[in-house]
Amino acid sequence: MTCRAFILAAVMAAAALALPAWAAPAKIKAGITSEDWGTTQKGEKVRLFTLTGKGGMVARITNFGGVVVDLIVPDRHGKPVNVVLGYDDFASYEKGGVYSALIGRYANRLSFKFPVDGKIYEQPAPPSRAGQAPRPYIQHGGSNGFQKRVWDAVAHDGPEPSLALTIKEADGTGGFPGNITVTVTYTVRADNTLVLDYKGTTDKPTVMNLTNHFYFNLNGGTKDISDERLTLFSSRYTPFDANAMPTGVVAPVGGTPYDFTKPVRIGDRLALPDVVQTVADGVRIPGYDTSLLTDGVVGQLRPAARLDDPDTGIVMVTFTTQPGLELYTDNINTQVKGRKGALYGNHWAISLETQRAADTPNHPNFTSAEVTPAKPLHEVTEYRFSTLK
Repeated sequence: MTCRAFILAAVMAAAALALPAWAAPAKIKAGITSEDWGTTQKGEKVRLFTLTGKGGMVARITNFGGVVVDLIVPDRHGKPVNVVLGYDDFASYEKGGVYSALIGRYANRLSFKFPVDGKIYEQPAPPSRAGQAPRPYIQHGGSNGFQKRVWDAVAHDGPEPSLALTIKEADGTGGFPGNITVTVTYTVRADNTLVLDYKGTTDKPTVMNLTNHFYFNLNGGTKDISDERLTLFSSRYTPFDANAMPTGVVAPVGGTPYDFTKPVRIGDRLALPDVVQTVADGVRIPGYDTSLLTDGVVGQLRPAARLDDPDTGIVMVTFTTQPGLELYTDNINTQVKGRKGALYGNHWAISLETQRAADTPNHPNFTSAEVTPAKPLHEVTEYRFSTLK
């Protein structure tokens, strides 16, 4: 058996366990509660929902952008660890970044012009930025992005609590065709799995690319992610050009810094001189911002990534039906003031954004992002947590 096959077999075997060894006692009361969490600058009321699972996982999720404010799981000693970065209050999320938020209507980069069902549509270009060259794309939905909007929320109580968030968008919004309805359901399972179930419908052909921009740090945000170990079940990736847009080529990862088919200490790769994120305004930052294609059958739930932390012993395995993921290593030039006054620095988190590849509508060889009345969107991503033995 090859090393890669052994890792895959181990992942599948671990996923089959009913409960991890450190699962919390049955006295934990599973369910969902909610509270007021603030008001947007537009006057919209925001709620914060707490989903508690029998295994000890606690997910706090707000209907503002579908943000996962906290994701708490037990470490190897049973101590609760918050494995996502974030802020202390709603106001910081409204004016800050996209920490663990739902991204749409089109996640990642999409050129201003794109085809749908034989017609060319165009997104409005964003305002130019002083002293910087204009980017040739809109990222994460731009000013209409789902991550900064209030969603309708429906809570479902029970031993595996869930929260269904729904948003609607009118035909022509942001230059996209179709009246659409998107529902994302978060479920906390008894085996310490967080499930994201994405559904999207439309009344005419359109394109969608939905994800959650999680910022994972399995050591609780106490330091950067250098010591964490990453495996990606991706033998191919889509290279970017000088404008941080895909060239249209699908290339093998073998012999490149994008080969994570065997476990890799992340810091070892971040230290390589050719691991650099290039953004369209000419800025180059060390780190990954790369689209990879997940091996296996698209549309079937299969392993996409495995991440573990040697200090906490926490293991996270990502399963998805999506074609691939965007690997992002939180590449920043300044510190960010985060939860409880913590300062998040460069490479303080990793994002494994399951999704279509960037700019897919303009590359017919990529897995289609088209959604029609007869072919609604339905994708599932699971984050399964356990601990190292």
